[in-house]
Amino acid sequence: MSSFKGSLLSFFGAVSIILLLSLSSVWLNIERMDLAYDLNKMEKDLASRNALASKLELERNNLISPYRLKRLAATYGLGPVGPGQMRLMTGQDQGK
Repeated sequence: MSSFKGSLLSFFGAVSIILLLSLSSVWLNIERMDLAYDLNKMEKDLASRNALASKLELERNNLISPYRLKRLAATYGLGPVGPGQMRLMTGQDQGK
């Protein structure tokens, strides 16, 4: 009878260990999938931000292009700086 109890106890112990390992495996797979979804979302967000940065850089380059600035200057009656009209500001001159 003692041998039967020992084998029954070892059987239930083995079943409980198998069950625990199976549940751990399922939990790890769920966590892995969650991380994969988060990574995919972050990659899409990064791609979107990079596309926006490229568009903004293109817009900035368009706004500061010399051709556009010459057209705007002509529209507002502006021309090249004459002698004595330009002042260079150094760090000491600012604030006075």
